[in-house]
Amino acid sequence: MTDESTPEPGPRADPRVYGGERARSQRTVGRDLLAAGVLAVVLAALGFPFAMLWQIVTPRVEFVVVDGGWASVETYPEGYIEGDLVFAGIGLALGILAAALAWSAMRERRGPVLLLGLVVGSVACQFVAWKIGAHEWQQFWDAVERAPVGVHMWRPPSVLFVELDPAAAWNALKVGELTVALDSLQLGALAVMALAATFTYTVCAGWSRRPSLRTDAPE
Repeated sequence: MTDESTPEPGPRADPRVYGGERARSQRTVGRDLLAAGVLAVVLAALGFPFAMLWQIVTPRVEFVVVDGGWASVETYPEGYIEGDLVFAGIGLALGILAAALAWSAMRERRGPVLLLGLVVGSVACQFVAWKIGAHEWQQFWDAVERAPVGVHMWRPPSVLFVELDPAAAWNALKVGELTVALDSLQLGALAVMALAATFTYTVCAGWSRRPSLRTDAPE
């Protein structure tokens, strides 16, 4: 005989429901931070091909070594500003692409923590490319000093509109000079990729039908 007093299992007794709740409960801040950290590291590593592409596609300024120094072949070479423009353009395109890929490939980790990793990684990517460019820049001027008179050389691109010196900023903060500290933390073109990535990711979030942004959560 069937015991009529035994209640029938309700909807929560369905193991599929329990499994779904467990799957969604696995999203923790620690896991989100790990995903954001991995994303930031991958983007930072892209700074090396970023720098190579920037060095290849940017026109170089021609110099000639003269007695007592050097001189530009052109009177007003456009290459002085093209380095910044090309650097910013590559960062803009890469920021949009990185945000779109992060949004589609990391669906279960969507949210502000992943956006933070995207921003940090974008700044790190352009920082790495900038430092590589600065190294090439220094090597060029060292070669100019050793070159004989009459030799023509082509200056590598550089980012001019950046004033980034964390050590100077820290020293200024220790003595209470906030304005001087901020002047030493001017990212300039180094912030283009992060701004593009933030805008693209925010637009994707605005079009999402789910409040949590994740595809494993109900609409």
